[in-house]
Amino acid sequence: MSTKMKHMASITAVLLTSTLLAGCNESSETAQEDKKGNGGVGQIGKELVIPPPTALTPVTFTIHPYLQQPTANSMAVLFETDDTSPTVWVRPAETQDEFTVVEPVAVDNTHLYSAAINGLSTDTRYEYYIVSGDGSPSGVAAVSDRYVFKTYPAAGTTLAPFNVVAISDTQNNSTLGALNDLITKGIIPTVCHSQPEQCASEIAAITISGDIVNSGDSMLQWRRDFFDQMKAITPYVPLVAVPGNHDFYGNPELTNYRHFFQQPENGSAGYEEQWYALDYGNLRLVGLNSYPISKNHGKFNAEILGIQRQWLRELLINTQADNNVDYVLSMFHHPCLSELWLSGESIGSCEMVAEMEDFSRSSGKITGHLFGHTHAYSRGQSMDTRHLWLNAATAAGYREKINDDNYYQTDTRDYDTFAISQSEFGFNLLTFNQQSSPSMQLTRYTATVASKGGGFASLDDTFTVSDTLTMKASPAVPEAPQVLAGNGNHAFNQLNLAISHPDPGAIYEVQWQLSKASQFDSEVFDIWGNQTRAHNIWPMQDGSIQGMPTDTQAGVDLTTINLADFSGQLKMGNDETYKWQKRSSEHSHDSYRDPFNGSSAPVLTLFPGDTWYWRARVRNDNLGWSDWSDTATLSIDAGTTTALPIQNGGAEAQDLSNWTVEQGYWRVLQEIDNITAAEGDYYFSARPNDSAAGNAAYDDLSQTLDVSAFSSVIDQSSAFVRFSFNSNGWGDGDHAVVTLQPLDNNGNAIGQPTVVKTESKKQQWLSNTSTLLLPVATREVKLTLRAVKKAGSMADVHIDNVQLSLTTP
Repeated sequence: MSTKMKHMASITAVLLTSTLLAGCNESSETAQEDKKGNGGVGQIGKELVIPPPTALTPVTFTIHPYLQQPTANSMAVLFETDDTSPTVWVRPAETQDEFTVVEPVAVDNTHLYSAAINGLSTDTRYEYYIVSGDGSPSGVAAVSDRYVFKTYPAAGTTLAPFNVVAISDTQNNSTLGALNDLITKGIIPTVCHSQPEQCASEIAAITISGDIVNSGDSMLQWRRDFFDQMKAITPYVPLVAVPGNHDFYGNPELTNYRHFFQQPENGSAGYEEQWYALDYGNLRLVGLNSYPISKNHGKFNAEILGIQRQWLRELLINTQADNNVDYVLSMFHHPCLSELWLSGESIGSCEMVAEMEDFSRSSGKITGHLFGHTHAYSRGQSMDTRHLWLNAATAAGYREKINDDNYYQTDTRDYDTFAISQSEFGFNLLTFNQQSSPSMQLTRYTATVASKGGGFASLDDTFTVSDTLTMKASPAVPEAPQVLAGNGNHAFNQLNLAISHPDPGAIYEVQWQLSKASQFDSEVFDIWGNQTRAHNIWPMQDGSIQGMPTDTQAGVDLTTINLADFSGQLKMGNDETYKWQKRSSEHSHDSYRDPFNGSSAPVLTLFPGDTWYWRARVRNDNLGWSDWSDTATLSIDAGTTTALPIQNGGAEAQDLSNWTVEQGYWRVLQEIDNITAAEGDYYFSARPNDSAAGNAAYDDLSQTLDVSAFSSVIDQSSAFVRFSFNSNGWGDGDHAVVTLQPLDNNGNAIGQPTVVKTESKKQQWLSNTSTLLLPVATREVKLTLRAVKKAGSMADVHIDNVQLSLTTP
């Protein structure tokens, strides 16, 4: 609905008394047919009885009633009909009180009607009917079925447990019928005891995290694929939605989405209904729009990202001081991290998640975010705070091609943040419990596909619980573990750590923390996630499109780890790099949140001769962390370091000999801008102007070194390459990106490279270094110096004193 039409909506409310309804039954005595509910006003003794409206003809809906803008004192009922003069009759449920008649407004001058019902009592059930008129004395031509809604509780009210259903991606993906089955075979029987009107009491809201239809410009899809599929439940439970990329398709102004959905207008000025906050008692739902802050499958706009992020930040600051709010759930479409579809990820969404995590840490409130886009169920939790990650987009499942080897290898990733991912159909029930202290329980209900084909799909009648998680605001804290092994001097191939705990069966996950700083205040690595928790469900390839959900942690002892399994693999910050450094197709901008400023996150390299400090803590299944164990000291026996023969690493040959210019332009200088060499007399410098570089995007200089002489130790995963160099510039944003990539004996890239992005500081030589554990089968390493020009025509990027060494135990 347009903002203008919403503001023009007016309400005509009339109490239907015996006088008003006299045309239905002129007699003051109750006729027999009136007692059967056939109209009129009846009296039982001295009590006035107002029966429901009746007619021989039902109202004909093109869109059945659905609920919007729920509050403690109001509700909006929307419906679409060609019947004339429709009204909404409403009164407290389970009473025989007088009705209030509300005249709805025609939304955007169409046959979609919106009745805003105000002045209601809090936390109260109301029954309502849609009635169309015909100009007769009774004024009633057709009457709908009886429907029920329930107003929200007031802020600060002590509540009984309440439920929110989370789904997403309700679009028809050649699975017409599955969404209806999700409602009629899943949600209503499971949550509402098979009574649709009980949903009004059992479910506070149904959240939809975008992609409501496949093409936002298709009115057929809105009516047939969404509203008609949902009609069994929409008259009873408010729909709380945010848009997805498909809702924008063919409808870039989002007019159809805004036509059907009425959001609270408490977002940023000029962006009404695009982001908003909605409260149910002590739960705050925050709707966000991820389309304009995403690059792939979106339309990235840095200004909108900044406005939306600032609005969210201010909302959370106010929420932290609000003692009436115990839970905050944000919802948006594009994921920050997506295990089963990396192409769907968004840095903008990651910035919203980071704001939520910061808020959870500082406030102690339970938080989470709901998303979609990837049509699979994924559930995770943040490492150091009670924040839920929930991909709810399984109203249309079996979309990710697990049976495609290329897709499986290049577009999926088993993130540490997520404990479970499975391609399926189903829904999520979030239960908020207010008893001793706030807690939020997730229950995942999974359906089995009965049939799928020809554009249609059906689900079996039985939905099973496939995942649960309970997050408590004040969880019982488990006892801290004790160090059992991994203290003192150890050989490189004997780096086992172990802890003891009085109740190992109660451990949900373990966090092992390593640092070269005894106070863990710098260079901290966290071993946490897939290999340290009790269960990690991941779809294995079995030939089917959905794969076989498999527990990769089945039978694993959580109280011991071998550091060799993580050396050369574990990134500092765990998934932080993946949040901020996407592939080019998804990389919308360099985020200020990136702790590594575009460089590769340091990788844990257990270098011979190093000394490390470590400690551990355990988490229970309510996400309560224990205290840390005592700190242990692990000293690794020294090894042997050999300088690798990089040629002309300091440009002292006064030319580019032994280097290859792959694109752009590089030169050798003695001095420019009063910058002289960091070592010796010469250094490398990138393009003097764009013309010299042939207008190439970058200036790339590379050299490949043979390391096959170390093949035996490399193939034992025991060879480390360390490179260092000096960088300089002009402080205008121009910088170098230096990459060391392992190659096999055919020159093919293997493993992950290490990448260093230099700082841009004026006329200062900076030292840079990085270490890489060479993957098995490495026979060469390729070093590439890339100059990235951000300002002007000249690339103010200077490199000197490039050195490499290889260390073995």
